[in-house]
Amino acid sequence: MTFEKNYKLHSKEYIFSNNEILKNKRENIFSKLISKNFDQKNNESLKNISFSDLSVFEYNYKYSNKPSLDHDNNGNYKINIVNGICKNYKDEKIEIRNILDTDSNIFLEKYEYYHDDIVIDFNKIFLNSGIFIDIKENSKISLELIHNTEKNQTIFQNNFINFQKNCKVNLENEFNFSENTINNINYNNYAYEGAEIKNNIFQSFSNSNKLYLTSNTVCKKNSSFSQNTYNFAEGFVRNFHFTRLNGEFSKAFLNGCFFLKDENACSNKTSIVHNAENCESNQTYKGILNNYAKANYFSNTFVSENAQKTEGYQLSKGILLTDNCSFFSKPELRIFADDVKCSHGSTIGPVDESALYYLRSRGINKKQAMKMIISSFIEEDLQKLDNNISERISINLSQYLKSLT
Repeated sequence: MTFEKNYKLHSKEYIFSNNEILKNKRENIFSKLISKNFDQKNNESLKNISFSDLSVFEYNYKYSNKPSLDHDNNGNYKINIVNGICKNYKDEKIEIRNILDTDSNIFLEKYEYYHDDIVIDFNKIFLNSGIFIDIKENSKISLELIHNTEKNQTIFQNNFINFQKNCKVNLENEFNFSENTINNINYNNYAYEGAEIKNNIFQSFSNSNKLYLTSNTVCKKNSSFSQNTYNFAEGFVRNFHFTRLNGEFSKAFLNGCFFLKDENACSNKTSIVHNAENCESNQTYKGILNNYAKANYFSNTFVSENAQKTEGYQLSKGILLTDNCSFFSKPELRIFADDVKCSHGSTIGPVDESALYYLRSRGINKKQAMKMIISSFIEEDLQKLDNNISERISINLSQYLKSLT
């Protein structure tokens, strides 16, 4: 079914459908998409996907009463989100609840972001779920968010997380999809002064599912946001992550690894804006591609004229295991300050033949040698992680390596 029919058929079901301001904004976006009044050829949000991939689908959304929440006295929270719905909960460290129609002001504050992102345009007009999370000042917690989507569901979700002053949070996002699902999920993160967030994202699901994951993070003074994204999914994944360093001495690290095979594709983008002095950022993405897989990675560092003493680094690395796969990388620096340390780099190519020859000359067969080289490609990243996270990545990597021929 076309998105025009979906939009009109279900127009009363979307969140904030009774809010006149948001209703008008929805209509404006709908008109833009109908007329295709946007750059289809050079729009980064459409790389490795076409407009028809987004616009032709069967809209199907069922409210779930199956979400659950577990916690202990040590500040560990495990939240099972089903079809975009969570279980409401509140204590002295955290508040989590589903967004209501009365929360339209929260949504309006973020509405003007992502002007040229067609995926977010679809998220805005078909919005059917959203979660608000507030982590209290000085709290130290571990928060696990598990996204479960039931068969044939189309989830258009917008979430908001406030990390209050001086909180320390280990945040995990895991995506478990049943079959034939579309998941367009947008996170709005706000890190207040002194907040420290470590975010690990795990993506592993079958090829009948699609995930469009976007995040927009704002960092205030002395706050830090570190994100690691691990994509082992067999279905299509789009990871677009944006951060703004708005406070002095704030830091952001956006890192990712993806492992593709068969005819799978993924699209990746990170962008960090430096708006204050003495800030630091790093963007590093690595990929392994096999068979006919294809991927892209866009990275951008923007340094405003007010952001002196900036440090910003970008790096992308890719290993192509066949002649038929492809990886396109586009790093970009835009610098309007003169006291900065910024750099970018990109290396993409086949397995190092000299390393392969060295291992084979010592009696290791080609297949095993390839696996050793690929494992070493991310070994440095695993050493920086907690043991439970590193072990989890190693298990997924072993499964991927078993699929190599």
